Amino acid sequence: MKQKPTEILSKYWGYSEFRFPQKEIIQNIIEGKDTFALLPTGGGKSLCFQIPVLTMDGLCLVISPLVALMKDQVQSLKKKGIKAELLSSELTPHDIDILLDNCRFGGVKLLYISPERLSQKSFREKLKYLNIAYFAIDEAHCISEWGHDFRPSYLALKTLKEEYPKKPILALTATATPKIKNDILKQLNIENATVFQKSLQRKNLAYRIHESSDKLKDLEYYLKKYKGSSIVFCKTRKQTYEVSTYLSKRGFNANYYHARLSKEEKNKRQKDFINSHDLILVSTNAFGMGIDKPDVRLVIHYEAPSTIESYFQEVGRGGRDGNPATGILLYNETDKKNALKQFKAAMPKKEEFLNIIKKLYNYFQVGDNEFFTGQHSFSEKKFREVYKLYKPKVRQVLMFLEKKNIIKIHRSQRQSLVKIEEENYNIKEDKSTESKVLSYIARHYGGIFQEPKPIDEYFIATRLNITKSEVKEALKTLNKNHKIYYRDAAIVKLEFLTPREDNLAKIDYWKEFYNHHILKWQRLNDLFFFIENTEYCKSSLLLRYFGEKETEKCGVCNVCSPSEGLEKLNEKELFEYLQDSPKTQDEILEQFIQYDFDAVLSALQNLLDEEKIKFTLPNYYSV
Repeated sequence: MKQKPTEILSKYWGYSEFRFPQKEIIQNIIEGKDTFALLPTGGGKSLCFQIPVLTMDGLCLVISPLVALMKDQVQSLKKKGIKAELLSSELTPHDIDILLDNCRFGGVKLLYISPERLSQKSFREKLKYLNIAYFAIDEAHCISEWGHDFRPSYLALKTLKEEYPKKPILALTATATPKIKNDILKQLNIENATVFQKSLQRKNLAYRIHESSDKLKDLEYYLKKYKGSSIVFCKTRKQTYEVSTYLSKRGFNANYYHARLSKEEKNKRQKDFINSHDLILVSTNAFGMGIDKPDVRLVIHYEAPSTIESYFQEVGRGGRDGNPATGILLYNETDKKNALKQFKAAMPKKEEFLNIIKKLYNYFQVGDNEFFTGQHSFSEKKFREVYKLYKPKVRQVLMFLEKKNIIKIHRSQRQSLVKIEEENYNIKEDKSTESKVLSYIARHYGGIFQEPKPIDEYFIATRLNITKSEVKEALKTLNKNHKIYYRDAAIVKLEFLTPREDNLAKIDYWKEFYNHHILKWQRLNDLFFFIENTEYCKSSLLLRYFGEKETEKCGVCNVCSPSEGLEKLNEKELFEYLQDSPKTQDEILEQFIQYDFDAVLSALQNLLDEEKIKFTLPNYYSV
């Protein structure tokens, strides 16, 4: 006899009851109905697709773009005794066949795959022999071309309903405006799905914007003020290294994370962060979306992201345990000017748009109305150099062509490999870059003389204080001189999926490309309105953006509570502190760290206005 969902919840997860609307979503799936669930980050989306299949025959096919999340969930389910597996690129074809046989004969209840896997015809053929109970599509907003995080690989999901008309589809997301929600339903062919939508309000999370003239100093201040696990989001890999180095030199337990780290380093840093209660992880947006850590107390954005959706997802990593957490966005007017300037610079005009497409076909010698088959090696850098094209504009056009399924860019997911052919005793370091790189990898990569080992060129560059390009050139030279074997993982191949049609590009492609960029421009301006507005509660602004009309003030954002602690700050205590000796602003802020940043500055200004204290250059306050 099959167990009931509440019995399964108690047995495996230790909870006595569901949070609304988990139970209703689970029941809908058990009844075989298509379902759409819009739940806030930390709202328990995973239980909605993990539990139903344990009451049913067959397996649940979970589709997600977040490899880290899938690994984490599979490990967690296995520890509970639930049969779950991840079909990843790390498996050999033989291993995949064995895994699918286990699925076929009931040895697996939840099979996790990436959306790219579903685009493979051979896999879809094998899928037909599995007893699938239902499909669970996580991060479902990725299928919408109008979404902030559209991924062409998700287009492979559009035909699921046609191929499996009797199998229910559960689409889940934490960020979708009403327009995106409708587009998801349309793209997945589940317009009649039951929609469950829980308020995205996070009452325990304070959204605070801090206007900053010195971000590193302000970052240091907030990390001292709010103790516990913290994430600092940066825009570039270089920035993550620089900021984490700055913090480490000042005694913080800090490390950095980005997409180009080796797999081993990623896993180690994720594990360190999850197990720590004070580690500060400085990261690009490559981290956080697939990491289940409930006790993050502080999320800082060193720079504003490009959309409200991105901000909402990233700041939503804080306080998933329900306890108070703070999200701080460091901002200044220069950030906005640079963001708008970069956006305009990356937006090609019509003639530029058509010229880039034309040059791409010419680069591969494809004539009008010709269909060029196969995958072909493609260096975007070399392509730009041949035709003297501007990198951001080329990127925008290539992304559009890939979204439209006109081209497919096959990016290697492998790591670069190196094996040293030189004898160890012959390696002597001199001033040349090649010698420094060879000496470094010889010292730091065990077994590299016996077999090829994965390396990270960017990581080596940071250690040697040179650029990644210099490292790669050095490795290529060493390879050419037979001192090492070097396999560059950055090899990319391009495939044309449709014939060349110049007239179509002039009219339809350009019109759609232009409309998408107008939407992106609007999103960018929506973000800065959210940041700069000082009249409306930040939580209410976010919720209204996602279509919630009736919202209440949060009481904890920088609009609702502009200066937390101001009424509690005793100016007499501040005055007495300054009597001993002149103090810098940093010293004063650290002394009164328990009070709000603006509250301390406001109290200082009051004492200056009343001429009780004085300010002397370069930066001293005294009585």
